[in-house]
Formats: sequence, structure tokens, C-alpha cells
Amino acid sequence: MKKITLILVALVVCMTSTFAQKYGHVNSNEIMQVMPGIDSVQIKLMDFHNSLQVIYENMFNEFQTKKDRFDKEAGTMSSAVRKLREDELIALQNRIQEFEMNVQQDIEEEKFRLIAPFQEKVQNAINDVAKEHKYNYIFDTQILLYYDGGDDVTPLVRKKLGIK
Repeated sequence: MKKITLILVALVVCMTSTFAQKYGHVNSNEIMQVMPGIDSVQIKLMDFHNSLQVIYENMFNEFQTKKDRFDKEAGTMSSAVRKLREDELIALQNRIQEFEMNVQQDIEEEKFRLIAPFQEKVQNAINDVAKEHKYNYIFDTQILLYYDGGDDVTPLVRKKLGIK
């Protein structure tokens, strides 16, 4: 009889704790867009992009200058010099293409580096709100396919971050 009572008590406790869980959702993208200082990220990214653009233009201008010179002098070159200059142009062209392929990755890495402190602040605020208001789960509405119910804690997180 004691075993049955203990099992029933354990079952009731498990069921109660399961049903008593508190769920919330937050729109972190909305918060990120209004974070103080986030506009500086776009400016820094544009500066970074522009610096890469200058490097690309210098490489391209160097290629174009060497190609024009090659085209102009090709008729008077020995075959050994012609081969050397062709190889030089091909190597420079390959470097330009490699640079073009790596630029997008560099920009994404820089964006991640610049945004990371803001994401960390938002995550810390979400953690604090969850603890203060006793949420078991807080989901981000940006990655949920469906949600019905739960509390929208976006205003609480905004308040925690001092955002109106």
C-alpha cells in the first residue's frame, strides 16, 4: 500500500511540475534592430567593405597596367619573356579571383565579430528575465514555426536593456 501511495505521489509531482512550466517567447531580431549603438555596426561594416574594395581596385589596376604593357610589347618579346609575363598575368588574375571569393567570407566574419557583443547583451537580458519571472523556456519567434500561448517577454527584455 505504501508503494502505491509513493508511486501516486511521485506521479502527481511529475505531472504537476510538467504542467506548471512557464513558456515565453521573444523577438530578438526586433530588439537587435533598436539596440543602442547597433547603427555603428553598419557604418563599421561599410568602412571594412570599402577598405576591401580599395585593395581589389589596386589589384585590378595592377593587372590592367601589366596586361596593357604586355599587349603593347608582346610583338617585341622573346618567347621566354612572353611566357614569363603571361605566367605573371595568370598568377595575378588568380590572386584577384581568390580575393573576390574570400571577400564575402571576410565580410560575414567581420559582421559576426561586430554583432557578437550585442547578441551577448540580448542573451544575458533574456536569461535574466527568465530567472526573474521564473520561465522554464523562452523561445525566439524568429525560428519558431508555430506558437500559441506563452508570454511575449520581448517588452521585459527591452526594459532590461533600457530600450523603450
